[in-house]
Amino acid sequence: MFDLLVSTSNPGMKRTRWTHDGVEFERERHSFTSSRHGIVIEVFTLTRTGRHGWSLMVTKEYWWAGPDATPFKNLRWARPLSGERSDLFTWLRAQEASLDRALSLEMDQLRTKPSSQPIHADDQASSVSAWQFDDESEDHE
Repeated sequence: MFDLLVSTSNPGMKRTRWTHDGVEFERERHSFTSSRHGIVIEVFTLTRTGRHGWSLMVTKEYWWAGPDATPFKNLRWARPLSGERSDLFTWLRAQEASLDRALSLEMDQLRTKPSSQPIHADDQASSVSAWQFDDESEDHE
């Protein structure tokens, strides 16, 4: 769901800062490549100001190794930085519902539009990944 939210609110990832539905998004990208391995880390910070404000960090890591740059590990995690989790989840659920409505409308339009190509069930991105947050009690330093 997060990737869909980011790609619809910032098509082509052309901006490093943008606002969507009252929330400021900021994207940082860090990378390292050597002859043996490479890593890219993307850090997204979402901030909602105001009475029910909150801040969330989402981190995505991509690792690869060898001369063919074979991917071997992708890791994602998220952690609320400030605010009430209930306010954060209320906003996330509203975004999920909005994306589901938009997808349903798009699929309905595809069904009513004459086409020479069949629509397959696999074309729908209806499965929404669950949000999982690191818990401070699980930190291992």
